[in-house]
Amino acid sequence: MRILVSGCAGFIASNFSRKFREQFPQAQIVGFDNFATGRKDAVSKEIIFHEGSMTDEKFLDKIFKKYQPEYVFHFAYVPRVSFSVEFPFKTTPNNICGTTLLLEKAKKYKVKRFIFSSSSSIYGGAKKLPTREKENFPDPKSPYALQKYTDELMCKIFSELFGLDTVCLRYFNVFGPGQYGDSAYSTVISAWLTAMYGKNKKKPFLEGNGLQSRDFCYVDNVIQANILAMQSKKKFNGESYNIAHGERTTLLEVKKMIEKYSGDKLDLEKRAPRLGDVKHTHADVSKAKKGFGYKPTVNFEEGLKRTVEWNKNIYKK
Repeated sequence: MRILVSGCAGFIASNFSRKFREQFPQAQIVGFDNFATGRKDAVSKEIIFHEGSMTDEKFLDKIFKKYQPEYVFHFAYVPRVSFSVEFPFKTTPNNICGTTLLLEKAKKYKVKRFIFSSSSSIYGGAKKLPTREKENFPDPKSPYALQKYTDELMCKIFSELFGLDTVCLRYFNVFGPGQYGDSAYSTVISAWLTAMYGKNKKKPFLEGNGLQSRDFCYVDNVIQANILAMQSKKKFNGESYNIAHGERTTLLEVKKMIEKYSGDKLDLEKRAPRLGDVKHTHADVSKAKKGFGYKPTVNFEEGLKRTVEWNKNIYKK
């Protein structure tokens, strides 16, 4: 098996590369990243790595021609909602044009399936909870969310026009080992743990009353969703699926659990609610379960326990 992983120095993709190698020890894993947000120390030693950008056509053509990947896992993106709000033009060429170019190469070199990492941000605050794909039409509230949704549509068009099989996975609040509090995709969990254990002792803070809730998804569940989507015999044709735990936890509950598993007090500075913040996220994952057998294997509490331990160990070094 030959696969290509874009953005392989990022949090999710670096975890994915390691887990994929464990599950498929004979596979050829090729990854690329331009280190715009990724970390060099995150790149797995067991993959064939190339430094470069998905907006560089000559670079991509060389990669596809040399390795002839059967599956493309597209994680690379200029992240963060707030960054896209500040720089709409700066983020658009990479996120939309880069994805389109990657799709073009996948079509040209006859890739079996293109698996796109999308985002729950495209819902813009779901009208119904738990969020079902058909009941909540995308309503992006930021350039980042719009870019993700545009790329979903582009995936569908490539399936319909050119027969390239594509599938879009909408992640909800991914967390886990390898996610630093200052990273582009950091959740409140990683921000609090970095504040607790990091060298730059910043005061952790809570925006609002802490009763807002999130459907936090442990990174191993996201990885398994990608692998199951690859293995499925189904023809996806650009379909989109929620990937989450399918349950929600308030930030105050997260605080209590962190204190329980760390044995340390988490003293939070109170701040005003963040402007435009969504009060609750809660995914219905039944479509992914029915579509390709997705089922979260690591629950939130176990995932949090592992994440606390990782943070404790990493900052000891």
